[in-house]
Amino acid sequence: MPDKKFLPLVTLAVCVLCFFALNEFVFEPARRDTLNMQLETRRLREVEREVLQLKARYGDLSAAVAQKERELDAAREYLPVELEPERFIDALYRAADAHRAQIISVQAGNVEGDELQSQTVTVKLESQYVPLLNFVREIVDGKRFAVLDKASIESTGDTFLSCELTFRIFAAR
Repeated sequence: MPDKKFLPLVTLAVCVLCFFALNEFVFEPARRDTLNMQLETRRLREVEREVLQLKARYGDLSAAVAQKERELDAAREYLPVELEPERFIDALYRAADAHRAQIISVQAGNVEGDELQSQTVTVKLESQYVPLLNFVREIVDGKRFAVLDKASIESTGDTFLSCELTFRIFAAR
């Protein structure tokens, strides 16, 4: 007879243990995860609200950021990190083609300086007077920091001039 009374107690004890095990290993972690998700959702809503307030106060800043990036790119092109004389020589040829000047030869000189490097590029060309001025203006006022160091100009008899121009290009390390 004691076995018959003992069986319901064991069953009840097993049920209580199962209930506590389910509660501890299934329901509690799920409840904690739900609470964490609710807290994260609230935090994200607050961040979204702050972003909307900032947008309302300052407007859309993406256009201003894009403009500043273009200015920074232009500054990097104006005073690059490396001298890259071949890019400057390409610009010389493009300017000569645009202004109907004929380049005879181009020669790059030695690199000078430590922090602010410079290099001379000598170009011999033939052109008329006004296209020559436009050529020099395009190079000096161009996207690259370059100065006209020396210029020697001779008349060839016609309306053409024979020139030897020495430009100095710069780069910041």
